[in-house]
Amino acid sequence: MMERTRGLALTMVVALVFGFAAEALAQRGNDRNRNRQEREEIEALVKLVDGVMAGTAGPTDITFNITPYFLKSQEARTFVPFSLEVTGAPAKDMALYVRVVDPAVEVDPKKRAEYPWDDIHFVPAAQVASSPARLNRVFMAVPGTYDVYLAMKERAPEKPQRGATYVTGVYKTSITVPDLAAEFTTSSVLVTDTVNMLTAPISPEEQRERPFVFGAQELIPALDEDFKKSEELNIFFQVYNPGLDAGGKPDLVMEYNFHRTEDGEEKFFNKTNPQNINASNLPPQFDPAVFPVPGGITVPLATFPEGDFRLEIKIIDKAAGRELVRNVKFTVTAS
Repeated sequence: MMERTRGLALTMVVALVFGFAAEALAQRGNDRNRNRQEREEIEALVKLVDGVMAGTAGPTDITFNITPYFLKSQEARTFVPFSLEVTGAPAKDMALYVRVVDPAVEVDPKKRAEYPWDDIHFVPAAQVASSPARLNRVFMAVPGTYDVYLAMKERAPEKPQRGATYVTGVYKTSITVPDLAAEFTTSSVLVTDTVNMLTAPISPEEQRERPFVFGAQELIPALDEDFKKSEELNIFFQVYNPGLDAGGKPDLVMEYNFHRTEDGEEKFFNKTNPQNINASNLPPQFDPAVFPVPGGITVPLATFPEGDFRLEIKIIDKAAGRELVRNVKFTVTAS
């Protein structure tokens, strides 16, 4: 089976990108630098979510579907980029508010609440022109289970008419952020539609809206599990906390086995050559305490028959005598 292995450099720079996250992802700390209209939009969304948290039913003109991914950062918080599918938003400038709440922490109504994450985005009309629209955003949080609130509102014109109403939606969901620092584990497995090469670094502000940029590449998560035979299956993940050999380097074998479902029964279909990641192909300066171990493949689907498949990713830690298994389900359709 033809395959291409992702270079180690891609994942190594991810750790460096995450190193500035606490400063770059500054959330709402600079609200006073915004103009009056922006401050009013922020205040309206904050009050709207406050009301929903207090038990008031929120508007549902706009609906949301969120898919989070979990990656280790260089600080105690986990990096959580997410894909957001938005339905019902008009093709107009919008304001998006993201609030992450620890339900175990009681909020004092007499004080300004402090949340694990609290951020605002002003979304241009072009980004919501399709239906459903698709946005990528991010939050960071220490391991735990959180209530995540999303609120989106059509922005008012500079001179709004009295009594005007605007398309608005509020959504609440629960997300559990795993602890990626404690044991042998992996990041979320990211299945991508597109891998874009960047010609220049992006700014910290852009990073908040393009959280799947890692170094010089932007990985766009797949919209669904369906892929045409003319497409490629791109898989990316990171391995954390592996055992180390006598030289202080990981010694991993990564196997990629494809299984096909036919007539309700799953059968082995094919596999790629194993990937060996150890001292022989890691840079001498590779420090597992700083850099995650990379994993991933790119597989053309031209030779796959149409149907349902499961990719079994097996990660064998030779230094520690243990293994992990991750699974990716996908469907191949006609070109």
